Amino acid sequence: MNRKTWIVSALMFGALTHSMAQTEQRQLTLDVKDLGIEISPTLSGIFFEDINQSLDGGICAQMIQNNSFQAYNVPDGPANEFSQSDTIFFGWTVVNKGGAVGEAHAVSDHPLIKTLERKYGYDPNDKYDDELRYVQYCVRFDIQSAGKGFGIAANGYGITPTTRDRNATYSNNTQRPSLAVETNVKYDLGLYLQGEQYKGKVCVWLEDIDGKLNSNIVKISKLPNDWKKFKGSLKALRSKDSRLVITGDAAGTFYLDFVTLLPEASHLWKGGKAGPLRKDLMEALANLHPQFMRFPGGCASEGPNYFGQVFWKNSIGKPEERIGFRNHWGYWTSQYVGFYEYFLMAESLGASPLPVLNNGVTCQFAGHQYIAPLETEADRQRFHDIFVKDALDLIEFCNGPTSSQWGKVRAQMGHPAPFNLKYLGIGNENQGKEFWERFDIMYKAVKAQYPDIIIVSTAGARDAGREFDANYAEIDTKYADTYVDEHYYKGDDWFFSQGNRYAPNAKRGGQGLTYDRSRPTRVFVGEFANNGTNNAYQSTLAEAAYWLSLERNSDMVVMAAYAPLFCKKGYNKWNSNLIWFDNRGLWRTTNYYYQQLFSLAGNRALKYHDVMNSNDADGKVYTSATIDTKTGMVYVKFVNAEAKDKQISVTLNSDDTYTAEMEYMTSHDTSIKNQGDQNYYSSHPDVDSSFGYHEAITPQTQTIGNVKGSFNFVMPENSVGVLRLTKK
Repeated sequence: MNRKTWIVSALMFGALTHSMAQTEQRQLTLDVKDLGIEISPTLSGIFFEDINQSLDGGICAQMIQNNSFQAYNVPDGPANEFSQSDTIFFGWTVVNKGGAVGEAHAVSDHPLIKTLERKYGYDPNDKYDDELRYVQYCVRFDIQSAGKGFGIAANGYGITPTTRDRNATYSNNTQRPSLAVETNVKYDLGLYLQGEQYKGKVCVWLEDIDGKLNSNIVKISKLPNDWKKFKGSLKALRSKDSRLVITGDAAGTFYLDFVTLLPEASHLWKGGKAGPLRKDLMEALANLHPQFMRFPGGCASEGPNYFGQVFWKNSIGKPEERIGFRNHWGYWTSQYVGFYEYFLMAESLGASPLPVLNNGVTCQFAGHQYIAPLETEADRQRFHDIFVKDALDLIEFCNGPTSSQWGKVRAQMGHPAPFNLKYLGIGNENQGKEFWERFDIMYKAVKAQYPDIIIVSTAGARDAGREFDANYAEIDTKYADTYVDEHYYKGDDWFFSQGNRYAPNAKRGGQGLTYDRSRPTRVFVGEFANNGTNNAYQSTLAEAAYWLSLERNSDMVVMAAYAPLFCKKGYNKWNSNLIWFDNRGLWRTTNYYYQQLFSLAGNRALKYHDVMNSNDADGKVYTSATIDTKTGMVYVKFVNAEAKDKQISVTLNSDDTYTAEMEYMTSHDTSIKNQGDQNYYSSHPDVDSSFGYHEAITPQTQTIGNVKGSFNFVMPENSVGVLRLTKK
């Protein structure tokens, strides 16, 4: 049975068993005048981490992997992770057409940028050679006999058939053409070339896996003896995975660097005005209505070592001057999308940006390989110049006037207006004396200069335990005005059982102090998910039930985000992700859809009432009711975590008439995964003609009609949804 037939069969079986399910009677009381807490306006947000190939080859629409040839001689990586030879170009293939003879080498003696600005001082205590960060490689071509063309071809961000099942243990030196071009779409080409008395032409085109031409040919002649950027446009002839071929047609020597290929503006998010972002993935994010966006990690923010940290100043300015690095998750991050583009991305989504910076202590899960020294005055000054100034300068970059040093840089990049930064994360999931000592220095420096910035601290990597308690002890004593970032990846039973975790009298972490509303400390659930079910529908029921408890307690939990956000199929470092994608499309999980259904709410809670089964609460039904006090619209969000339809008799304490509709998901089979098989993606060599971006479970809408006083509606089996009552 192929996958398409399986999906249809599963849905037919689900519909049949659903019709056989017994409908049971339940009662719910709603009083639109009995108002509870104010709902946090920032509760629903997103967390973007550069994991699972989410950035390069993901939301970044630039299609050429290793486009500046820097994935070579990279420190602190396994031997087979990146190029170890100057004749092997990661993600590229050397081509010799028609018997051409030549050589191609990665060289560092012809830098594209003559003086690469060093925005960070070298730390002599770093065991990794910081000089490697600033080496610029390009490709030198020495052609002895041109034949029909000697050069290299960029294969893109696809999967090699010999490594497709390895779950991305290492980065992928793709040798299979995987540029997902579309028929009649134009692709904007950019590349830097330099001749060495080279008299021939450089030809650029797209071709498919069989070597068949798949675009027009751009021909570049009269190469100067210094670097020059050339531009062109390639129009795809067929929607077929291709590679970008760049060849010389004459004997001689020339150099190549910084190759880019982007779809035409109509295929970019907001026509490219919000950065070089992939349109379909960004549209999916926009439909979540995020109120904040945390980035770029996670563990990725802190990095595994000094070399692998995210230094934001290296990610801004001209793309060709940005400094890429091996990120925490073991692949190359070019920073073609850097912090400036992250801020544009958040702004375009209507989300408040929440950047996370390192405080001189790298990821605890990588063994704290780097801890910025503070022993001497020189050490402390270096810490200030690198880490403290990074925080202060980032705030100025976002909020400063155009007359300030970093506000001027922002304006020069095209955004004179401030980004209105309100939040700043310092560190991620970290703990211990060294971490808090350095956190304290940065916290005090930021608060002294920018007292209105809300700093996000950390409770560690778990929902309770020694680390959780120790971190909260530091926060209670010194940093009570921070938002505390709590992370937990748990199972279904945990999510179903934790509905009172943030209730006013609940013990924090199961012991010690409560979540005290009288103190300024608030909770930011920065990362949560059931990471054991691979986005099976059952996890949606559990997480959605838990989300409703966050909403009911959003006077304490002011922000929350699922994690990870994206995963490219074949590159998963994490087994549960909100959106799965490949080079041509995406799969929204049912976890995504409950986040979408629950993303809009009223501004005040209604007094909570259990759904009752006669005199007893139905322990399998979870709800949260809110009202928009300006419009009178009522939202009743619900989860029915039982394979039984339930007819809900609603008593509505209001004299008004409402129009009622219900949007919901339901499935008898709770093992279904919208993304299907991990190795089911467009560039997989074994994919057959039935391939498509099928999502087995999606929301559907039911109109109930005009209601007043009391009414009934059916809450389907295993359902997640929202009942909306629009005041007439």
